Amino acid sequence: MDMQIQEQYMEQARKLHQACPVADAHLDLAGELLLHVNNGEREALRRHYLDELREGGFNLVVSSVYLENEYLPEMGLRKAMDQIGVLLEELDQNEEFLLVKNVRDLDRALEEDRIGVLLYLEGMDFVGTDFHLLRTLWEAGVRGASLTWSRRNALASGCCVASKRIPVPGGLTDEGVEAVRRMEDLGMFLDISHLNDDGFEDVCAVASKPFAATHSNSRTIYFNYRNLTDEQMKKLAAQRGVIGLNGCRFLVGKGQGEEALDWLCSHLEYMAGLVGADKVGYGFDFCDAYDDARDGGTQKKNHNDCLVSHCHVPELTAALLQRGMSEEDVKGVIGGNWIRYFRQVLPK
Repeated sequence: MDMQIQEQYMEQARKLHQACPVADAHLDLAGELLLHVNNGEREALRRHYLDELREGGFNLVVSSVYLENEYLPEMGLRKAMDQIGVLLEELDQNEEFLLVKNVRDLDRALEEDRIGVLLYLEGMDFVGTDFHLLRTLWEAGVRGASLTWSRRNALASGCCVASKRIPVPGGLTDEGVEAVRRMEDLGMFLDISHLNDDGFEDVCAVASKPFAATHSNSRTIYFNYRNLTDEQMKKLAAQRGVIGLNGCRFLVGKGQGEEALDWLCSHLEYMAGLVGADKVGYGFDFCDAYDDARDGGTQKKNHNDCLVSHCHVPELTAALLQRGMSEEDVKGVIGGNWIRYFRQVLPK
């Protein structure tokens, strides 16, 4: 049944989004900015993101460095550094934004009502076994990584892409285990969202610090190997990690519209009921904006996202409130839980 949001809950959600920390733990921001710049645009961060993030009340976004298959392996490092460089340039030009490298930066973004941007790698394909690159990336502001995207590399095997339903075997390689240790020594957080099931179990065996699933949903609510099983969520929560609700229709089970809100709520409520409301948050992985940037704004969007953009996120928050989630739990879901997590894993 489609969900009709009552105005009282919509108003309550808007107030929470302006008064409380709000975070999105996964956005392909660096890659999108590079696409806009390569299309001849300038001030893309201000033109395409500022107003929508402000309207949604966001204080923190976690920007991935994501590489498409066509750039691997030869062009991987160059494209990754291009993304990082463009993001840093755009941040320098916008006082509304702030690169988050430590807890002090995170607190500063909240205190000064700026939008913090935390940088991480969505796959370490271009790093491979050259672990000295991790220090270089750390100095450039990178504070986390996933071992792989939905593909195999020298460190691990990713699960199948979201549009497929194919099990992928194979755990972490010896180099993958070493990568986890090197990341923890540096202070980088680990994201397991694209890791396959065998790799997840290996991470649980070797990781000593809290790891996260920045953009994953419940496999029980909607079967997809990109989503997490109940046992995986329990193990992640036991490590003091947080799970970010993904807004991609291939992982949610439904496209845009009021019915999609029901599905999003069902995923989040199920995960909260299983591991605690303090272990879940938002990690939308908006894809349509990336496709639009790649096409130079000339193609019709594919509508892969259940929500149109960040300015529509309060509608989801209102739906959670209307369905009975307490205001205190909602405060954690919209951002408080991610803020707590990053205060744990970032350098002071």
